[in-house]
Amino acid sequence: MQHQPSAEAGAASAADQLQKARRLFFERGDDPGALLPEPIRRSWRRCIQALPGSDAAEPLPRQELYSRRDAQAHLRRHALPELEALAEALVPSRVIVLLADPEGLILDAAGSDSFMTKAQRVALMPGVDWSERNRGTNAIGTALTEGCAVTVVGPQHYLEQNAAIGCTGAPLLAPDGRVMGLLDVSGDPRCIQAHTVGLVRMAAQMIEHRMALDARASGTEILRFAHDPALLGSHREALLWTRDGIVVGANRSAMRVLGMTLSQLRDRYIEDLFAALPGAGEPCSLELRPHLMQPGRYTSWYASWVRSQANGTGGALPGVAEPAHTEQPEAISSRADPRDAHAPAIIGDAARDAQLARAVRVLNSNIPILVTGESGVGKEVFARQAHRASARSTGPFVAVNCAAVPEGLIEAELFGYEEGAFTGARRRGQAGLFREADGGVLFLDEIGDMPLQLQARLLRVLQDREVKPLGGGRARTVDFALICATHRNLSEMAAEGSFRTDLYYRLQHFMVELPALRTLPDRAARIDELLRNLLLRRGVRLSPQARDVLLAHDWPGNWRQLSAMCQTLAALAGPQGRVALSDLPDELRLGAGQRAQDVTLVEPVAPRDLRSVTAAAIQATLQACGGNVSRAARMLGVHRSTLYRQPGGARREERES
Repeated sequence: MQHQPSAEAGAASAADQLQKARRLFFERGDDPGALLPEPIRRSWRRCIQALPGSDAAEPLPRQELYSRRDAQAHLRRHALPELEALAEALVPSRVIVLLADPEGLILDAAGSDSFMTKAQRVALMPGVDWSERNRGTNAIGTALTEGCAVTVVGPQHYLEQNAAIGCTGAPLLAPDGRVMGLLDVSGDPRCIQAHTVGLVRMAAQMIEHRMALDARASGTEILRFAHDPALLGSHREALLWTRDGIVVGANRSAMRVLGMTLSQLRDRYIEDLFAALPGAGEPCSLELRPHLMQPGRYTSWYASWVRSQANGTGGALPGVAEPAHTEQPEAISSRADPRDAHAPAIIGDAARDAQLARAVRVLNSNIPILVTGESGVGKEVFARQAHRASARSTGPFVAVNCAAVPEGLIEAELFGYEEGAFTGARRRGQAGLFREADGGVLFLDEIGDMPLQLQARLLRVLQDREVKPLGGGRARTVDFALICATHRNLSEMAAEGSFRTDLYYRLQHFMVELPALRTLPDRAARIDELLRNLLLRRGVRLSPQARDVLLAHDWPGNWRQLSAMCQTLAALAGPQGRVALSDLPDELRLGAGQRAQDVTLVEPVAPRDLRSVTAAAIQATLQACGGNVSRAARMLGVHRSTLYRQPGGARREERES
């Protein structure tokens, strides 16, 4: 009877083969052939040319590491939550999870404290460059070079000093194929099992999905589909990025489902791409069953979607999500906290991302943050984004508008109260928002409107980290990070005595000023991108004239006003889903008319008497206002009765509504 080899015997055989491969390659200079996985063979050949150093690597100075982290703020914002989750899932395996930048520099580490000490002995720590040219064959550098997931165990490492570790890494790819970074798990070689490799690749796919939907390429649309409708909206859905109907990017799922590489997909027209698949022209099955999800059916689904858009019916077919313009930043996307439902949509930029990255570092150090800016610029959105990217993301986010809570109630709302503390108090008292925020972030909006007496109590809480409820009772320890926001100038208020100076000095260590929309140098492009996100993705099309008016408007209410306007236009769009200039509110149309008229009125005119000029101006204004006397009077800055008295003015019977 033939016996199956034991696991120990199999492991010993693999180790013997690996040692034989090292002898062949390093002692005799021969190709180890099938004794090594192909990616490891290629890496060894590269390394023998590059001659990586075997000396212990020194990490970057702290400030230089912080700069490299700041440069990868977008990557870290989306990857760190998955980094922590993966580390927690792998706690029994005694491994560490690493995030590296596209050059192979380790940015962050999380996981087993017991292995962390061992990892530091081989310089497996933040600030160290683990590219192939510096550290030889390893999962970080080799996966980045190969552009695919790689596992390197024990003596497969080029440098003998790294033979005591095992690691598996998966690069993080952008839709256009660029490498954005790398996720790695390292530990004792025996801990790098098949399930570990699978978890790393799944986490990498989730990070890629989150980053891809947060891409901000101008004019780009996303087509979402899946072999099973249940996968839509998950990290396993297939995504194609298009511009003017031409494919410019794809995720791994799309390449796998369509059976093409990125280079084969890029620059193809969507219609040609789906029409070229087998089964093109088959009738569309409106009832979706998983076993019917053959490649050819994508053609009929896409064609039906095109017809539905042309007919103004909109909507998504089974298994195919409606193409949408590039998703918004995470805090204001459809995947955001439901409490953000009424928050303004905001199109960010690199400067805002850098501000957010610095704010997260400050928040993680329990230092208060003060966010300033006009109403509607997205102060609460910024605070929620900072919370979700911080170490306190699993804790609560408690928002309080100090201007909205009556002065007599705000103290009880914040500090809580015991039973019977005052008339109308709840029977069992109330914990208070300070205690509700324990373990998370407390957001005090419009902090400038907080009463002076309450400011003193807030300062005491920040100093002692204790809250004592109204009506007595013992003090309770609290642990929360604080973000405050205001549209006021707290420095001037402190100088005038209307805001406590000591509290202001406590809050002003890290300030973030969010600019008004009208002051942005690229405001037109940012507005245009938001219009695409909020209108075009819903099948609403703007006429060129309406779009020009929206781009040129000052938007004194900033992002909130613009977002609300988009929601209104989407609700009022006609059956064909089109918005014309006449559909815009009077404020926008007349504002545009006033700007055009201002240009016209400054043109040179032939000398005329004052009465004629006045009459002409009144007549032109009335015409621009469609005969509405009240609006014409407001535009000219005069009382309505003045128009009746002037020559060429309005007649009483003209429309005034």
